[in-house]
Amino acid sequence: MIRLAALLALLCTAAQAQPSMEPLGPSILDTGSAEVSVHDFDLPAPAGAAHRIGVLVPQGPAPEGGFPVVFLLDGGAVLEGLTDARLAALPQGRASVIVTLGHRTDQRYATAERARDYTPPGSDGGPVEDPRGRPGGGAADFLALISEAVLPRVARIAPIDLSQSTLWGHSYGGLFVLYAASRPQAPFAHYVSASPSLWWDHGDFLTRITAQIEAGRWPDRRLELHHGGQERKRASSPANPNAQKLVQMRAALPPDALQGLDAALRTAGIPGGVTTFPGLSHGESFVASVDATLNAAFSATD
Repeated sequence: MIRLAALLALLCTAAQAQPSMEPLGPSILDTGSAEVSVHDFDLPAPAGAAHRIGVLVPQGPAPEGGFPVVFLLDGGAVLEGLTDARLAALPQGRASVIVTLGHRTDQRYATAERARDYTPPGSDGGPVEDPRGRPGGGAADFLALISEAVLPRVARIAPIDLSQSTLWGHSYGGLFVLYAASRPQAPFAHYVSASPSLWWDHGDFLTRITAQIEAGRWPDRRLELHHGGQERKRASSPANPNAQKLVQMRAALPPDALQGLDAALRTAGIPGGVTTFPGLSHGESFVASVDATLNAAFSATD
């Protein structure tokens, strides 16, 4: 009953899981926690808000080899639901470190920064502008920042086992997870891409990664795909001309694009599958996917 209550509390915020100008209140990075040891640090960004990294460490000794660890993009929005009640409701199978990858802002989403950091470069390796005119294509630099700056700092705070690591992201973050999963140098063992923006760059990135998979050049690491069952049916269609560019790219994407990507991955022998959250929209799938990912990370291993 406790876990169900915590999940329902989280889902109450699901409708807000989209860019919003409403300021966030303090998170456990600000207030501390009775459930975990709380740490945070900032890293400089090329522009805009600094990266704010949260590290939530289980109480008690680390297992031999270090804690399993789950990295969650859109750290501000994730932390909105990571209350002590939610942490207490997690499965007790294996204690894991939670790392939130966010920005030093009181907004739920740092929209310009996530467009820059989470989106893949173009086919020529150069920057790509997102439909709203925001600079994008910086996924390679952001992956390098995580590998070269975030991981060493986290490892100094708590011993972690990267052979039991998960990277999670939603929407643009889900796109970043796909980019990271495609790169042999990415340090994570397990990838969860929730509602990825497969329409990015008129579907060019999707075409490129599908070709990589079919050519047998995709790294053999577990990749899970999550999405809401009503994402296309309940998609918004804002009147803003720049937003309409996004709508047009999204509409041009085949309705079964995610399933097609999954089929290509599984045919190539990449472990994982698709999880559908019935009745949920794109924004609502954010909370449900975080919940499923944390439950999996904290569950006992086979």
